[in-house]
Amino acid sequence: MFEGSNKYFQFVSGFAAFGFTFLQAIDWFFEKYEIDVFYFNLVLIFLVFGFILSVFYFFYSKKKKEKKDTSENEKRSFFFRVGNVVVTSALLFLFIYFFRKSNTRKDLIENTLPNIIKAYESGDNLYVFNKTKSLLDEFPENELLNFYLKKVSYKINVETDLDSVSVEIKIANDSSWTNKGFLPVDSILVPVLKTNDYQIKLVYKTHEYIPNPQESGFISTKGIENTPKEHTFRPGKKNKEIWFPGIYLGDKNSWRGYSISKTEVSNSEYKKFIDDNGYKKPRYWDFPIEIGGTVYEYENTIKLFKDKYDQFGPASWSYGKFPENQENFPVTGISWFEARAFAKYKGMKLPNIFQWLDSAQLAGFELFTLPNTENSNLNSNFLREVNDKRGVNSYKIKNISGNVKEWTTNPHGNNRYAILGGAYFDKSYSFSSFYSLSPFDRSQGNGIRLVSSEKNDLLDKKIIEYEKRDILNENDVSNEVFEVYKDQFNYPYTRPKAKVEKISGYDDNYNIEKFELKTVYNNNEPLHGYIVYSKKTEGLIKPIIIFPTAGGIFNNSDTEMLKGEIIDKKYLLEEGYGLVMPIYYSTFSRKKTINTWWANESDEYKETMIKIGKDFKRSIDYIETRNDIDIKNLSYLGYSWGSITSNILLAIEKRVKTAFLAAGGIQLPKSKKEIAPSIFVRRINIPIMHIYGKSDGFFRYEDSFLPWKKLIGTNPKDLFIIELDGVGHGIPKDTIIKSHLSFLKKYH
Repeated sequence: MFEGSNKYFQFVSGFAAFGFTFLQAIDWFFEKYEIDVFYFNLVLIFLVFGFILSVFYFFYSKKKKEKKDTSENEKRSFFFRVGNVVVTSALLFLFIYFFRKSNTRKDLIENTLPNIIKAYESGDNLYVFNKTKSLLDEFPENELLNFYLKKVSYKINVETDLDSVSVEIKIANDSSWTNKGFLPVDSILVPVLKTNDYQIKLVYKTHEYIPNPQESGFISTKGIENTPKEHTFRPGKKNKEIWFPGIYLGDKNSWRGYSISKTEVSNSEYKKFIDDNGYKKPRYWDFPIEIGGTVYEYENTIKLFKDKYDQFGPASWSYGKFPENQENFPVTGISWFEARAFAKYKGMKLPNIFQWLDSAQLAGFELFTLPNTENSNLNSNFLREVNDKRGVNSYKIKNISGNVKEWTTNPHGNNRYAILGGAYFDKSYSFSSFYSLSPFDRSQGNGIRLVSSEKNDLLDKKIIEYEKRDILNENDVSNEVFEVYKDQFNYPYTRPKAKVEKISGYDDNYNIEKFELKTVYNNNEPLHGYIVYSKKTEGLIKPIIIFPTAGGIFNNSDTEMLKGEIIDKKYLLEEGYGLVMPIYYSTFSRKKTINTWWANESDEYKETMIKIGKDFKRSIDYIETRNDIDIKNLSYLGYSWGSITSNILLAIEKRVKTAFLAAGGIQLPKSKKEIAPSIFVRRINIPIMHIYGKSDGFFRYEDSFLPWKKLIGTNPKDLFIIELDGVGHGIPKDTIIKSHLSFLKKYH
C-alpha cells in the first residue's frame, strides 16, 4: 500500500510540474502571438484527458500483490494518501485556473477591449484608466492595454524635506485614500482627466497636509510638527509668483512653512486679552511708531482704543463686554494696532499679505479659477459664528472669504495697512480684491486671523504700491492723438524676403513650414514663425494668426509649442484652416525682455509691446505675399495673454477680418498711456467672439471683462459674447471648438 501511494504521489507531482511549466509556456506563446483562445482550450482539454487516462493506466497496470501491512506502514500510507489527494486537487485547480484565464482572455479580446477603445474615443479616461490598470495585473504583457493606459495617464513624484512623512492619494472623486508609502515616492500613475486628476495627502505623525488638487513634486513640510491643533499647516514656497487684480507682487516671493488659524478670533478669545489687562501692557503694542509723518507714543495713543462707554475694548463692545450671546462670533470693530497686540499676546502674528493669499487659495496660478464663494458670508446682513462650516475652503479654513475683513502686517503707502477677504456686508468680488485702511480704523467688519510662523521682515513689511483703477472713467484721447500712438507700430514697408523650409518630426498629416525674416527694428535675431496646414487642403489656405498664452513667456522651446499647438488646434486643421504662428519678440526661443504678462509703466515694457506689434504686422506682410493663402479672410485667435494683447494688435492691423478670443479683458495694471489697451480697444471694429468664465481670477469680471465689453468698438450685431457661470480661466475645450467653428463659418 505504501509503495503504491508513494509511486502515485511521485507520478502526480511530476505531472503537475510538467503541466504547470508547459501551460505557462503555451500561455505566453498564445498571448504574444494573439492565437485564438479556442486552440488553448483544446490543449487544456487534451492535458486533462491525458491526466485522467494516465491515472487509470497507473492503477490498472499494477500487478496485484498481497502485502502484509504493519501499523507503521498503515500510518505512513495514510500520510501519502492525504498527499495524493492534495496534489491531485492542486492539479485540478491548475487546470481550472488556466481554463478560466483563457476564457478571461477571450472576454478581454471580444468584449472588454472594444469597450475600452469606445470609452477612450468618447473621452471617458477614468474608465479606461481603471479598467486597463486592473487588467494589466493579469495580462501585464498585453500591448493594447499598455497602449491605452499610457494614453490616459502620466506619472507623478512626491518628495519633501522632512523624514517619516508618508503620502496617500485619491484618484478623481474617490472617497477613500490609498497609502503609497513613505516619501520620497516616484512613478505614481494618475489619469488625465478634465478636472481633478488626483489629490495627495501628506501625513506626519498626527499631522496632515492636503495640497491643492493635482499638486505634486517637492512639497516642503518643515514646520508641520509645530502646528497648533486649531491651525492648519501651509508649506513653504520658493520663488512664488503672486498678484492681486491690479497689483503685481513679483515672482521671487519665498517663505517657510507656517500655520494659520482655522477660524477668526472670537469675542470670547479676545475677552481674555482684555481681562488679562492686555491694553495696559505696553510690550504688546507697536509704539512708538511713525504713521504719515507723525510719531505716536503708547501713553497718548492707547486712549483711542475704547468701547462705547470709555472702557478698553473693541468699538462695538460695552463696558469691556461683547454683546450678549455673541461669544462665538468674530471680534470686530478693532484697529490694526489692537489686532497686532492680540497676536503678540497669543505668541503669534498677523498674516502677511503673501500668507493670507496663499491660505485663501488666491496665490499665483491658483487664481486660474476663483474659489467658490457661493456659501461664503458676503452680501449678507449678519455675521456668522467663527466655527460656521458653510464658508470652509479646501484647506479647512473657515470664513476666510467674508464674515470679517482680516488685518495683515503689510503697509499700503505710508499711512494705511492691508485688510483682506471682505466683510459680511461687502460685494462677493471683495474677497479677491485689495483693500487697505488707516491702522486706527475701528469699523464694524474689521477682524483678526492669526498665524504661527517665523519672522520674515522682507514679506511682513513689504510696502504695497497700489492705486485703485476705474477703467471706464479714464479719459480717451482724440483720434489725432491716437494716430500718433498707432504710428509707433509703423515702419517703412519693403516686400519681405523670407527664408522658408519644410520641417518634419511632428504629425505626418500636416505640412509644417518655418519662415524667417529680418525684423523691421534693430535686433540681432530674426523674426521667425511657423505655418501649419493639412496635406488634404484643397484650394487656398484659410489663415488664422495666433498669439500665444503666457506660456510664450515661460517656455523657451519652439518645439514644445509647435507640438502642443498642432494637437490643440487639430479641429481647425481638419477643417482646412492654416495656423500662422509667429515667434514674437520676447517669446519662446527668442531673447526675453519681460518675465510676466502683467503690464507696467516702464519703457522696457512699452518697447517690448511695440516690437511685438511690429512682428505681428510683419508676419502678415509675409503671408500676404503668398499665393496659396487667402489673406482676405485672415482671422485672429487669442487665449488669455493672446486675448488681452489683441486689444492693441487688432487696433493697429486692419488686414485681420475677424477675431476669436477667450479668457480676456483689460488687465488692471497700467502701462504707459501711449500703449494703453483701454485707448486702443475702442478703435477695434471687426467681428469678434469672446468666451469668458465669470470665475476668472486673472482678469476679473467686474474690473477687467466688463470694461472690455463696454469699450470694445465692434458693432453690437458683430459682437458675440459667451459668459460662463462657474467657469474660471480654463474654458471647456468642447465649448471652444463648437463656438469657434460656428463663428468662422458665419464670417468666412
